[in-house]
Amino acid sequence: MNKAIVSKTFSPKKYRDLKLLLKAVSILEKMTDNAYFPDIQAKLDELKAKIQRYETSIIDSNQGGRLTTLIKGECRCELEAFLQDLATYVQLTSKGDAVVISSTGFDMHKKAARVGQLDKVQNVRIKLGSSRGSAWVICDGVDRALFYVFEYCLAPMSADSVWIQVTGSRRKMLIEGLISGQEYCFRVAAARTHPSRIWSEVVKSYVI
Repeated sequence: MNKAIVSKTFSPKKYRDLKLLLKAVSILEKMTDNAYFPDIQAKLDELKAKIQRYETSIIDSNQGGRLTTLIKGECRCELEAFLQDLATYVQLTSKGDAVVISSTGFDMHKKAARVGQLDKVQNVRIKLGSSRGSAWVICDGVDRALFYVFEYCLAPMSADSVWIQVTGSRRKMLIEGLISGQEYCFRVAAARTHPSRIWSEVVKSYVI
């Protein structure tokens, strides 16, 4: 069974000043008298002191002034660092038990959903390139695709056709080195880590 992972992210991007304060208070409240962590009172006392100092610095900084803003930033860094250390402690003590972690007020990383086969590519179209023997292969985007696989072969297509493959991160690909005046078959598949491919309908086009 996969172990749950405690989030150690407390940056301003995720938590603005007041939101971080409220998060720290919530963790303090939930870990106080928490049966899963009977020997943590000393850490909680330290957390409480840092919360109080940070709260005071926020109030002072609201009055304005460069010095109070610098002090608030320093208090925030100290609180963030302490919460990260406490998150490590929770991770080790809980041994990745999601129930234990959820009782602390800390967040957990979301488990990545397994992505299987992607949808079939739709609306493949060919646009002739600006140079001779070139063509753009364009298709609609497919949700969750990491890259696209483009294949082409000489027309008419048969069981013995040799498909030439190119890949790209975008849903359009310029294919060059084609034979002018020759008709080609094109197809596209959206791809991720799953090895299977669901190919689009084959589209034919002459190349100039």
